[in-house]
Amino acid sequence: MKTSKILLAVALGTSGALISAATAPSARAQSSTSGAIQGVVTDKADGSPLAGVTVVVSGATSQTTITEDDGSYRITDLTPGDYLVTFFFGDAKVERSGVKVGVNKTTPVFQKINISASETIVVVDRPPAIDPTSTTQGITIDQDYTKNIPVPGRTFEATLGAAAGSQGDGLGVAFSGSSSLENQYVVDGVNTTGLKYGTVGSPVINDFIEEIEVITGGYNAEYGRATGGVVNVATLTGGNEFEGRVFAYVTPGQLTAERNVAATEQTSIDATGNLDIDANFGFTLTGPIIKDRVWFAVGVAPRYIRNTITRETKRRVDCYQRLPNGSLSECNAALESMGGFADGVADIDPDTGFHIYEKLDETKLRPSSMALSTLAKINFAVKPEHQGQFTFQASPAQGKNYSVYGLRSAGDSTSTALGLDAGFKWTSKFNDSKTEVEAVLGWHRDSGFGEANDVTARTSPYEVLLFGNLGNWANIMDNDGQLAESEDTRAGCSDGPGDKFGFIVNCPDDGIGYRVGGIGGILDDSEDRYSAKLGVTRRQKLFGNHEIKAGVDIEDNRLDEPRAYTGGVFFQNYQNFGVILANRWIQVAPVDSTDPKFDEMCNYSGGPPGGVPCRFIEQTGEGSRIQGQTVNWSAYLRDSWQIRPNLTLNAGLRYEEQRLRYAEYLRDETDPLTNRPYGTNAIVMKGMLAPRVGLLYDWTREGRSKIYSHWGRFYESIPMDINSRSFAGEVSFRQQFSAANCGAAVPGYGGPSGNGCPVNMGAGTVIGIDGTTVAPGLKPQYMDEFIAGVEYELMEDLKLGVAYQNRAMGRVIEDVSTDGANTYIIANPGEWSTSEERAMENKIEAAVVAGDADEVARLEKLLEMYKGIRVFDKPVRDYHALQFTLTRRFSKALYMQGSYTYSKTKGNYPGLISYDNGQVDPNISSQYDLIELLANRYGPLNQDRPHYIKLDGYYKFDLKKAGEITVGTRIRALSGVPRQALAGHWLYGPGESFLLPRGQIGRTQFETGLDLHLGYGKKLAKNMELELFTDIFNVFNDQGVAGIDDVYSAGSDSNPISGGEYSDLVFAKENDNGSGAETSTAVTRNPNFGNTNARYAPLSVQFGARLSF
Repeated sequence: MKTSKILLAVALGTSGALISAATAPSARAQSSTSGAIQGVVTDKADGSPLAGVTVVVSGATSQTTITEDDGSYRITDLTPGDYLVTFFFGDAKVERSGVKVGVNKTTPVFQKINISASETIVVVDRPPAIDPTSTTQGITIDQDYTKNIPVPGRTFEATLGAAAGSQGDGLGVAFSGSSSLENQYVVDGVNTTGLKYGTVGSPVINDFIEEIEVITGGYNAEYGRATGGVVNVATLTGGNEFEGRVFAYVTPGQLTAERNVAATEQTSIDATGNLDIDANFGFTLTGPIIKDRVWFAVGVAPRYIRNTITRETKRRVDCYQRLPNGSLSECNAALESMGGFADGVADIDPDTGFHIYEKLDETKLRPSSMALSTLAKINFAVKPEHQGQFTFQASPAQGKNYSVYGLRSAGDSTSTALGLDAGFKWTSKFNDSKTEVEAVLGWHRDSGFGEANDVTARTSPYEVLLFGNLGNWANIMDNDGQLAESEDTRAGCSDGPGDKFGFIVNCPDDGIGYRVGGIGGILDDSEDRYSAKLGVTRRQKLFGNHEIKAGVDIEDNRLDEPRAYTGGVFFQNYQNFGVILANRWIQVAPVDSTDPKFDEMCNYSGGPPGGVPCRFIEQTGEGSRIQGQTVNWSAYLRDSWQIRPNLTLNAGLRYEEQRLRYAEYLRDETDPLTNRPYGTNAIVMKGMLAPRVGLLYDWTREGRSKIYSHWGRFYESIPMDINSRSFAGEVSFRQQFSAANCGAAVPGYGGPSGNGCPVNMGAGTVIGIDGTTVAPGLKPQYMDEFIAGVEYELMEDLKLGVAYQNRAMGRVIEDVSTDGANTYIIANPGEWSTSEERAMENKIEAAVVAGDADEVARLEKLLEMYKGIRVFDKPVRDYHALQFTLTRRFSKALYMQGSYTYSKTKGNYPGLISYDNGQVDPNISSQYDLIELLANRYGPLNQDRPHYIKLDGYYKFDLKKAGEITVGTRIRALSGVPRQALAGHWLYGPGESFLLPRGQIGRTQFETGLDLHLGYGKKLAKNMELELFTDIFNVFNDQGVAGIDDVYSAGSDSNPISGGEYSDLVFAKENDNGSGAETSTAVTRNPNFGNTNARYAPLSVQFGARLSF
């Protein structure tokens, strides 16, 4: 029986058991796209519960229910928005308007009724903003927020920073000490998280969104596959009234302040980017197709962005002398012997320690992009108890890019992208709405394609010229028949006759490189997720009220992308050393293979004489594309037990499995390490049991307070980058050639090209020759969380909260190497099962008995590697936070929400992002690759910002008939991040070695920011309003420190100084770059160490208009 059928059978069996067992009040379910209203109706005279009260909820749609014997009621499946709740009992009628329902939230509405009254009573107070049924931490963001607060971005991701405990980390928004790649993003019930890395997969624009729920902790068993936060987005939904909006936003580059460029070592080519214009306009329309039956919502919004990249060519100078007062003299390029200041050494700025450059020429490049966001949504009700929803979103985009560091033909390109999301949701209520069944089908797709504008570059080998001279490269003839650089650049960089600075090399390259040949990496990939969910909710009376919810879901995740270079090879042409490296993707033949496709010999140091049979993976053909697959499924059961009306116990259990599969082209191949077929599954993760338990108490008995605590375990869902690399046979062959053996010099190159190197002569290095193996008994990565807090509505519309949160990594999956990076093991660093060790020893004994010496040798080698896993430090990441929150809901023109978070994040494992070296390879980063790289890694992590203050708010000034003025603000104040002292590793390259313990030399400066929103709105008709507004970002133009150069030695490799201090850096010694052995030579200090290398965005202004009707 197929897995999907098994899951369906389990779901139906569970549903039947719940349905037949229960005879209780209506179900309390709310889903990821809707909310609920619940409460208790009592007699105003004596407080006794009233049964049989008719409760009608009116809004976009209407629903009705009857209170139970204990006076309780609950109405579910309400789209986010404002509702009128009406209570009927005899001749009494009570109305409460403005009852706000949030996505996945329960709004408490408790009502007292004077049963002797015969008139209609209108209650003007608002229900509490506290959800008395949930232990979740987080925030809900609605249209009032995105309209009136200056949000620095057009999509929902820009709003997520409003949540306490959140911070940006360069790839997204991280929550509660985790990295941003550990979140899950759900849009209209469909998981839209990016498949390869875990980023935002579908960036929906805010104008298409009804409400955003951000859960930063404490989520119940319904949620999984996240160790960060859960972001739940509900898009616009139609109702019985037509509503529309036309909008436009423009950010002109002319009103953007000049960037403060951080001082750094320059190069002969530099580039600075600035915005020209960012324009976005569109419309949304919602309403009925058939009133009370079928509704629609549509939206269309194109966007155009254009930037200007100012490309400058420059040369070094030799004409200054430092005067006795420390300043520089006037420029005089004559030799010192002739009264000038030239000494044959390029001049250094005494204030920065960097070379002084003189501008030669300037070119304006204008890359641009066009994107279109669309939304189409249909809601329909066969009956009030049976409703469906279909959502479709499409986001095509196109971009134009230009070459900066190289030939135009090697960099000018056009790219396209297409995001697609489709979802179908069905909700049915049975047995007088006592049971609710919800099913969701989803499809998420993200694809991209790019190619060089020059036809020849699409299939030519990619080559980078390094450590040469722009004076030579400027004279390369490009494919369009034009020379590579302008006349001014060629003249200024020339070291020939007429050279102003004739005793130095004018335009050397210090490693940035100059790109020639093909465009290099190939962009033609797609990600697809097919998902299905089924959930059943039922309520049972037994020593109180039980809400029992069970469900299953399954995901089939697929990745299709190229792994090839244009022309099949990538050349690194080191002209200063006269060395050319040729890098190719290869497939190594299994032992004793006679397959003719392995028609090359890959010769490498330490390998067998003559090398090993292999084949080169070309730009097209077998192995040039990777088709990866991961299948996830889960099931959960949870009970929300309302022991008393104001005391609730939530308990749940979630079970997950994950199957990561080998690339399709490898499944029938033989693994060179094990000499066995790869098969289908690379990793099968079972036994992921995630218990959750929480307790809530409301001392007001009216939903205006809660004391709560929650403990839960949460498992990671491994992104598919590991499928693309570790489980797709990623093996590269790097050949090293002497440039003298690679043919004649190419005009303008300053030497020969890699295209002239003889393929069959170059020995080199095979990286990943032994492949990647999975440690037997590998266990899933998880995190434990504990939270406790209190919320209280101090007065109407003013809520205060205090909460403590602790998150601790329990286990991590990373690749390690115990044999010097020849073999990588997917393992749990610091632990390996003794039972697995005994099992392998038994296999070795059996092989000895069988007389299979080769098998004995192979197993003994593996056993030693697996035992080496225990030597690695166990990953640690501990997050402790104390949060204070304040929310003043919109009432009497004022809205405000704020938070202060005091937190500590310490450990040796930052998460799925290696912030220190910039590597983004979830679960296969370099952090645990080598044992010698582990020293000094424990300390305050990059997410550690002890103090973070956030304040958002707006005030509306009512000018009566003249209109309305809105002033909104967004204030941020936060601690800086820890600083490091890094050096290179002889095998792994720059930034891999922690010379000093993490955070030893302090942290960056405290940062503040202020954004403002100014709006004017006026009614043009009864149901039509026009609003004009301006958003000013970074009002004080405080371009604070966004990044620090933590590399103490950029050109030297060095071992960590275990437990060292800043004063010990002078004792750091270089390692031999061939063997890694420590030498007696002191490392070369990076002159930019400790300097700012990135700043926050400067002041900018956005204008907008919005017509609502």
